[in-house]
Amino acid sequence: MDGLLILAILVVGAAVLIPYTVSEKQDLSIQKCVKNLREIDKAMRLWQLDNAKSMDAPVTFAEIVEYLAEGVSTNCPSGGLYVVTGLTNPPMCTFPGHALSNEGGD
Repeated sequence: MDGLLILAILVVGAAVLIPYTVSEKQDLSIQKCVKNLREIDKAMRLWQLDNAKSMDAPVTFAEIVEYLAEGVSTNCPSGGLYVVTGLTNPPMCTFPGHALSNEGGD
């Protein structure tokens, strides 16, 4: 009987903690992705200044990679892809919910 009670307590504890842990990992993933997107946006601006381009100039991810700060990942931690389409558009991530608008209170 005591074994069943302990097992029941462990199951309930796991049921409570698992969603919290998953949510926490998702939040960290979003934060890392948004940080990468901010750095990609900075690289876009540096590329623009360095190449004397207008605000409506097209730019590709390949063109700005060399302008990324050391240590900035070119991969979303959740497996999304970063997309750069031009200077008038912010960089995007293909993973749902990952966007510069998710910055929060940094």
